[in-house]
Amino acid sequence: MPSPNEIFAHWPGLIDNDFSKTITTTFGIPEQDNYVYRAEAFATALGQIQEKVDSGELKYKYQSHGQQIQVSESDINAYTSIFSSNTDSSKALTAFLSNAKKGSPREIVAKYLQSRRTCPFKIPKSKTHINPYYDMWALSCRETAFLGPSPDPSYAHPANAKHTHPILPVFYHHFGCVVPSYEALQIISQLVADSGVDGELIWPLNVTAVGNMASKYRTRWIENTVKADGVEYLKKNGGGKGRVLLMVYMVTASSFTKRVLREYRGDAIVMVGTQNANRYTDFADCTMEEYFEKEMPNWVLVCVVPMPSFAGKDEGMLVWRRNS
Repeated sequence: MPSPNEIFAHWPGLIDNDFSKTITTTFGIPEQDNYVYRAEAFATALGQIQEKVDSGELKYKYQSHGQQIQVSESDINAYTSIFSSNTDSSKALTAFLSNAKKGSPREIVAKYLQSRRTCPFKIPKSKTHINPYYDMWALSCRETAFLGPSPDPSYAHPANAKHTHPILPVFYHHFGCVVPSYEALQIISQLVADSGVDGELIWPLNVTAVGNMASKYRTRWIENTVKADGVEYLKKNGGGKGRVLLMVYMVTASSFTKRVLREYRGDAIVMVGTQNANRYTDFADCTMEEYFEKEMPNWVLVCVVPMPSFAGKDEGMLVWRRNS
């Protein structure tokens, strides 16, 4: 398979607006590919996934005035454009709400996303930013008729946390658990600059990726990932003092995340994962925000921004700073 640098250098964009064709071409996968993509309850080959996409079975249904409806593609495009590098996310979200019909799913989603946004950072737009995952995610939203997470309690119920669609395992294996929006990358860049770490306000930064390599993925984007336990890595490296701690789709089933937070000695924590109460990347008894309020009173939540979400999920990025 091509290296990450080769993919960025030769990214052609979506090929014929076709999910499978873009994946196979980008990653050098043969047409007759029998690899089984696994995530949650899914264990499916790419061809089978494309069949479901083509069948229309994956269309997400929203409620409007007591009836299930399928949202328009223009509403879906308005949602995905919020996270584009060539738009101002704050203004795009405002437009997403102001142009919504009263009582429509678009209005409900827009109000919820606005309630989940507190961003003191100024983000410059970019017409040259390349983000293959964003392009593929936007296509998946059109394929699944998804225009964003709902604030409805049933949507955030823990029983629904593992409900997803079969496109998601392909994304996990080839791209990762979260779509890195341009805005989120810029926020992290500015946090790194504020922490005094060497590096310009561009991406990629001076990143040290640490993981135990327990999960197997078909594509690995950071080739020099340090194979180590996160807690032990922090103990051997000054607790990460002077560095920004970035935790993506945290493991919360055990004490691992709590031990990492206790060991960290720096001044900025960024967490990317579930922001509603479905517990997908939260603790069993509380959300990440509730945990910080109760157990980490010396930390202040300074930034919350929605992230591109998959159908059935509700992703966000939260930033805490140590209160000096």
